[in-house]
Amino acid sequence: MTNIIGSYGSWPTTWQALPGISDTADAGLVPELDFVGDASNPELYHADNGAYLFCRMRVNLDSYTATPQGAYLWLIDVVGVGNTGIDAAFAWDAKSNIVASHGLEMGVAGINGPTWGNSQLADLDGNSGSKGTVDINGGGRTTDGYVRVTDGQATTNFGASTFIDFAVSWSYLETYTLLRKGQSILVNVASIHNATDQGAFNADLGNDAVPTDPIATAWSNAITIPEPFSGCLLAVAGGMGLLYRRRGANPTLS
Repeated sequence: MTNIIGSYGSWPTTWQALPGISDTADAGLVPELDFVGDASNPELYHADNGAYLFCRMRVNLDSYTATPQGAYLWLIDVVGVGNTGIDAAFAWDAKSNIVASHGLEMGVAGINGPTWGNSQLADLDGNSGSKGTVDINGGGRTTDGYVRVTDGQATTNFGASTFIDFAVSWSYLETYTLLRKGQSILVNVASIHNATDQGAFNADLGNDAVPTDPIATAWSNAITIPEPFSGCLLAVAGGMGLLYRRRGANPTLS
């Protein structure tokens, strides 16, 4: 296990797999950007301990390298609210090792479809080059979010793999995003090759999606966040608590 951003001492030992997700290995992709998973060894997981929300993704890499080649995105669509597609995202800008200005970031939809390949994130704080106060670990805070990797994870069908884990505090989320108990969410992941987290989704997508697929497809089955989750992740414009569609002036419902 390697701590990438911060060092958190209470990572979960039990994770829940996200339903309706599987992914074959993709020939030709950089292994560390290739998501994999099936019923035997799931692709995506989540967990919660009341203080932090945890997200886990599996990539087709047997041994972690200290020089990642892109970005990893955990994408969220809140059922019945906001965009058809991405409402919010956790983004690890692994291409940049300048954690003070990149690292783990809170994202919203910058370009939201109509296909996965057309889509891009924007930073919640509106600044792609520095950490604003509304971003994860912004404003001098250091305990909002953590990233770690754990390699050498044996699988039935993919050889050794690597877990990439995010932890984001509910204190941060409840202060800078809109969260409600009992919301249903859909989840997917994306990776970006040789670019930061604001780049187009040009490497891999979860659930065997390809860039030409509509963004309304390939999400996980809906999950309802249980107690003590406070619901999960409405995108907010500039930290002001308004869920919005970047292409239009008014909030919209999906």
